Amino acid sequence: MTDLNNSNGGGERPNPTPNGGDDLDSAWAAFAEAHADDLKDVEQSRNAKRFERHAQRKEKEKLVSVSDLDNGVFTDDLRPLNQRVRGPRDNTSSSWLDTDDVMDRYGDDFTPPNPELGPIKPAKLVFWILLVAGVAGVIASVFVPALASLLGTVFGACAVIGAAGLIVQHKGHTQTRNGYDDDGARV
Repeated sequence: MTDLNNSNGGGERPNPTPNGGDDLDSAWAAFAEAHADDLKDVEQSRNAKRFERHAQRKEKEKLVSVSDLDNGVFTDDLRPLNQRVRGPRDNTSSSWLDTDDVMDRYGDDFTPPNPELGPIKPAKLVFWILLVAGVAGVIASVFVPALASLLGTVFGACAVIGAAGLIVQHKGHTQTRNGYDDDGARV
């Protein structure tokens, strides 16, 4: 039977040099000479050519990208070593979000919107309570496995009734209804 661990045919083993050390260069030259036909076939194989093309493409790839460089490389703003790097919190310019600038630009007559909510209808309050209690009850019923089906059904019905009641009662917002003074300027 063939010994799979022995790749050398007939008990051939590479002999070390006579002085007791392995001379790798001469051993490699002897190996390359003995297997010249096999190495030539490997060199001309499709996989070897594919690997060579891949290696050539990798050599042509850029090693440094523009995004790897900082802007100072392009603008001659080389700073001394003792100068600290400025960050986003060092920004001192003003923004349109600054409230003082808004007040200066548009005057002190700016008043923030204050919509009237009006009285809350009792029916709408009941539907909100049913919806919140239903959702909370369905979540809580998971923690009581013995009564989960009963509690889930009851609280699920509460959540559905509350949501349906809120949807049916919703008549739209007074700010979005078209009235006689609506000029279409509101977003």
